[in-house]
Order: sequence, then structure tokens, then C-alpha cells
Amino acid sequence: MRKIVATGAAFLALTSPILAQEAKPIEPETLGVEKAIKPGPNVFTLDQSWDGSSKINVLGADDLSIKGNIGVGLIGQMVLSADGSRLYTSSVYAKRITYGPQEAIVHEWDVATLSPLREFNVSEKMAMVEPQPVMLALADAEKYLLVQDATPATSINVIDLAKGAPIAEIPTPGCWGAIPTTGTSFLTVCGDGSMKTFSFAADGSFGAPKSGAGIFDADADALFTNPARVGDDFYFASFKGNLYHVTVKDGVPALADKFSLVTGSEGWAPGGSEVITYHAGTGIAFVLMHSGAAEGSHKNAAEEIWAVDLKTKEVLYRSVAHHENSLTVSKSSPPVLFGTTEEGELNRYEVHPEARSAAKFAGSIEEMGTFLGLVLTSQ
Repeated sequence: MRKIVATGAAFLALTSPILAQEAKPIEPETLGVEKAIKPGPNVFTLDQSWDGSSKINVLGADDLSIKGNIGVGLIGQMVLSADGSRLYTSSVYAKRITYGPQEAIVHEWDVATLSPLREFNVSEKMAMVEPQPVMLALADAEKYLLVQDATPATSINVIDLAKGAPIAEIPTPGCWGAIPTTGTSFLTVCGDGSMKTFSFAADGSFGAPKSGAGIFDADADALFTNPARVGDDFYFASFKGNLYHVTVKDGVPALADKFSLVTGSEGWAPGGSEVITYHAGTGIAFVLMHSGAAEGSHKNAAEEIWAVDLKTKEVLYRSVAHHENSLTVSKSSPPVLFGTTEEGELNRYEVHPEARSAAKFAGSIEEMGTFLGLVLTSQ
């Protein structure tokens, strides 16, 4: 032991003068915080966590450059205001993580600075599920926030954003999701194949639901609960590859039309979570599709993205996908598609509808998280 220590000391004695001669002053690094993110359209991805802070990544829609991120609590959800200036999130903060009290919190964020504007408590019944648009939605010109509850009994919590407080809890037994319609009402999808609308008032009162029966068969052809909105109507994709056109007139949901995407392409079906998105400027819906469809394959990642003309009910073209499970489209012309994978990739596709050709894979960024879910764009 003494011999090793002596050898080490001798080595330091020999090398220390050399190190002293070569040492240069260390230039101090100046760190700072940008007051605002770079201008331009944004893409938001939600890296939802069940064992720590959920993270929202904010990227440039044009080049997927990272602009910043926002940290929230466990099992986050998000929704973006129509003008892209405000982001609302809901998440859970557990004091003891594995047991004990918890808080369900809604945050309002200023997108330009990625800073919190306010926060307030909501019901602890808030559903703790994968990211979905129907879990957290803005209603009635963004005066209200609709929050899905589950205990597992289902209800919708209505938050008055001016007050920053809940005003009503509306029971929605056997139904799932809050899809804003017009004014102070929302549509929900029910396990018996019906859809129902619920209305509420500013004082927190609400009436009996209005029901549209027999819209779909939950056993034969179940629906993905996140539809594409087309004006005041909705298009739901089904597990078997059908699109259901649902209208709401005088508060009553009804099936206006139903058609198959996969006639002549048997074995294909939608797969993922947010499987359908719609571009108003072109009248085209984009759907995530996979082959080898079978019972339980509705969560399979996409192999292709199909472009569907909703007026002619024609599949215009099919593009190679990259395992996305969530899809959204920009409002811009020509449209740009953004998709996320559960493995943490955000992919970008450029679309040229006039050419009726496949969407062009135009960029990807990896390691955006361990479980990427919902993707939104302000473009």
C-alpha cells in the first residue's frame, strides 16, 4: 500500500509543473433565458408521463427546430386556443407518488413566453388516461374548458375560464369524451351505440341529454372516439375502416352517412389513437392505416396515411407512414401533416393535393420522449 501511494505522489510531482505551464484561464460561460420563443407557427407534442413530470415540446412547424418545453404533472393532457396564443394543460400532482393525497390542476400558459399565466384546482375525479383531444376541450368560443372525469363512473367537469373554477359536473353514464358542438353543449360517444349531447348554462345548471340511438354497433364496428370536425359535423373512423358522418341538429345527434375506406383494400383498417384529421381548405381527411387488421389491431401503428375526399368518398392517394399513432394537419395551404410515434419521434409530411400524389416525408426529430401522444399545431 505504501509503495502505491509513493508511486502516485512521485507521478504528481513529475507532471504538476507541466500541467501548471499548460493551464489556461477558463472563459466563463454566459447563460441566459430567452424572453420569448422564436416567431412562426408551432407544433406541440405531449410526452405523457405516469411516473414523473409530463413534458410538452414546442417546435417550429417549418423545420422542427426545438423552441422550448413546458413541464407539468403526471398524466398530462393539453388543448390549444384557436389563435395559438394560449395552451391549457391538465395533470395530477401526487404528494406521496404511490399513495396519499393528490391534486388535479389546470394550467393556462402563454405560448410566446412558455410561462404560466395561472393555475387552478379541478376535480380529483379527472380521468388519468392516454392523451386524447376529447379529454380536455375548449367550448363556447373558449369561455369554458371541458374535463373528462372517471371514477370509473363518467362525468364532464365544466370549468368557467373567466372565473378559473368549476361550475358543473355533468354525469355522462356509459359515455366517453367531450366533443364541443355549438354554444354551451358537447357531444359524447356511448357504449350502447348511441351518441348524446349535453347542454349547460353559465350558472352551472344543465338539462337532460338528447340522444341519437343506433349510430353505430359497438360490438360489430366500434368507433375511435376522437373525430375530425368538418364545420358543425363530425367524421368518426371505425375499427373496421368505415367513416361515420354525424350531424347535430337541434341538439340531436344523427348518422347522416357511412361509407367504407377499404372497399377493394381488404385487410386494411385505421390504427392508433388520433387516427383522423381534416384540412378544411382542400376538403381532405387524412387517416392512419395499417394492414393485417384483426380483432385488437386498432392500436397498431400506421403503415400508410390515406387521403380521403369527403365529398366524393374517394381515397385520393396513399402515403408511406413511419409508425405514427397520432396525426394532425396544419391549417395552411398547402397542408402539412405532423405525426407522432410512441417511440418518441415527430414526423413531418408535405402535401400537394393538386398533384394527387403521395405526401412527401419531409423531416423527423427523434427522442422527443418515451411516450409521445397528442400532437397539435398552431399553423
